[in-house]
Amino acid sequence: MQEMNNKRKKAEGISMRQILVGQALLVMCCIFYLIWWYRGFRPGVIVNRVGGVNGLLLLITAALGLTGLWLSLKPGSIEGRWKVEPIWIIGVGIAEYFVLLLITRFVFDRIVTLELFLIVGWTMLEIVVINRLNAAGVLTDGRFLFMCFVIAAAFLISMILYVAYYKMEEMSAFYAAMIPLITEGTVMTVLIGAVII
Repeated sequence: MQEMNNKRKKAEGISMRQILVGQALLVMCCIFYLIWWYRGFRPGVIVNRVGGVNGLLLLITAALGLTGLWLSLKPGSIEGRWKVEPIWIIGVGIAEYFVLLLITRFVFDRIVTLELFLIVGWTMLEIVVINRLNAAGVLTDGRFLFMCFVIAAAFLISMILYVAYYKMEEMSAFYAAMIPLITEGTVMTVLIGAVII
């Protein structure tokens, strides 16, 4: 019995590390995305965004993002009683995307771009991750609620800037577009800290 408990704890530790590594890779993805954005979208500068160094940065960004996403969501041995069933989180995320798409397009006259999908997708990902860590007892209820607040704040900031982007002066929009990457990277860093400290 003791040996079985030890194996279970070891497996849970591996699963938790896998999720934290996934989150760390997503933080690195945000950093490389920021560098790619800065090099490729500076006002007044015309560059090839998918060739040369920029192409390499984009490839690294994609590799880090996909690997981080896979590790963050990969099934593992940590499980328990969910605060919210993951299928509900995914369903709400899909519905939220289409509602926000309609609101931003027809109320705020904002053209639809990939960023809306990324904002909603990242938010749902992080809720699934903290839900899973809480179910496993790795993230306490207090820290779970704190992370819900932090994720919601990052989502709100991202949505405000998403709507305002095309109404801004070019240089302001260039820098404003970096803020969601910074806030989302910060949120994932805070989550890693909340788990390991």
